[in-house]
Amino acid sequence: MDFKFTEPPLRKEEGEEEIKVVISGDYSDDVGTRVVKIEDGVEEIGENAFREFENLEELYVPSSVKRISAAAFAGCKNLRRVILSAGLSEIGDEAFSSCPSLTEITVPDTCLRIGEGAFEACASLGYVKLSENIQMIGASAFAFCFNLREIYVPDSCVLIEFCAFSSCFSLERARLSEGMRLVDESLFEGCRSLVEVELPSGLIKLGRRAFKDCTSLASVILPETLVSIGFDAFSGCSSLVRISLPKELSEIEDNEIFGACDKLREISFGGSEERWRLMTRGAGVRVQRSDLSVYTPKILFLDIK
Repeated sequence: MDFKFTEPPLRKEEGEEEIKVVISGDYSDDVGTRVVKIEDGVEEIGENAFREFENLEELYVPSSVKRISAAAFAGCKNLRRVILSAGLSEIGDEAFSSCPSLTEITVPDTCLRIGEGAFEACASLGYVKLSENIQMIGASAFAFCFNLREIYVPDSCVLIEFCAFSSCFSLERARLSEGMRLVDESLFEGCRSLVEVELPSGLIKLGRRAFKDCTSLASVILPETLVSIGFDAFSGCSSLVRISLPKELSEIEDNEIFGACDKLREISFGGSEERWRLMTRGAGVRVQRSDLSVYTPKILFLDIK
């Protein structure tokens, strides 16, 4: 079936440099916008430009486009195919949020930033190829992408904000950037299929609820550089059997970070027993099981020099 490509007038914004922008109202949500090819020469797709277009199914973005603005394609429930070209540098907040028919996305290597909630609640999104030069991924960027099975974050990335991959129920494997020093709050919370995660070797802080309710996570290797573990970081990891804590660890924000880790039997600590007592304020680490019973797992002190 042949579709008509709508070519809107180009708009110019005032500023130091005039840029060509597609804005809300340039396109109409009708059968002519089932397939949209943004005209070459457009440099930005403006906020809400195609928001909640029910007819939109395919989108082709040329290399001239540098930025896709906030909520530009949010709520396009039938959008199933998106082709982004090299030249794009930023995907704005909620740009493609709640596009439940979108199944895959390849972010070109020119893209440096993915905004907050950019692909949030894209329930069918099963494949994501990130830019090899990505520097920052915003909060909840891929949250509630129920079909996503794995994610590889290139070493160029220095920051992934909180909840970026939370509630990705099918996510099995994740590899984080070597450039990261923080795993932010709730980054993988609710990823109940997660079985393997590769953390950066220079990680310093594991944020609150980072792996909360990752019920399939049986083991995790924490880097020797880790200094701090936040509240509820491993709470609800019901398959976790044992874990090794590095000797440089100096802060456990809460003594019940392993709450509802029903199978946890052993914790090995690279430091001394004295350092452990100081870090846990003399209370040790307790585990409250799902049935509300409380026990103290075995602690092995390795006292690595």
